[in-house]
Amino acid sequence: MPQPTHTAARLRRLAWALGLSTPLLAAGAVPPVGTAELRIRAEGAAVQVELSAAAETLVGFAGTPGTAAQQQDLKVAGENLKHGEALVRFNPQASCLLEEAKVDADPRERDGEAGMGANYRFNCVFPKMLNSAALGLFIGFPALQRVHVHYTTAQGQGAAVLTLGNPVVTFVPLQ
Repeated sequence: MPQPTHTAARLRRLAWALGLSTPLLAAGAVPPVGTAELRIRAEGAAVQVELSAAAETLVGFAGTPGTAAQQQDLKVAGENLKHGEALVRFNPQASCLLEEAKVDADPRERDGEAGMGANYRFNCVFPKMLNSAALGLFIGFPALQRVHVHYTTAQGQGAAVLTLGNPVVTFVPLQ
């Protein structure tokens, strides 16, 4: 009989494949390989950004690095993730500055899944001008094919799927 964590992981992957945002995609769920999840929450001048992806998407492997090349890949990925201002660029009119970056660059499995990610805190000088974000993630992580973005701003909530060819989300609330 399969363990519950494996069943939950399969259901989360199915939900991702169908483009669903369900309670199955709760905190700690790792998106399937090639996909990342980005959550943006703007409250006043503060903007919180949470990035989650499978370790294989960001470093090409899951688990403990077994070679010097994997150790180097892990180091580079960790350094790249620290630069939230390059990975998530808000429209310049809002003048958002990165204030804090917390990185989880541990590719080992937890609860049957190996995920990595980061949390960023930005402060925007003109928060009412905040209306879009461009992702530099695709350049730093070539295995990344798409990012499911979920956002909440003063104007409402919305979602988008971004790719290398379409890396910008405009914050237009869903009706």
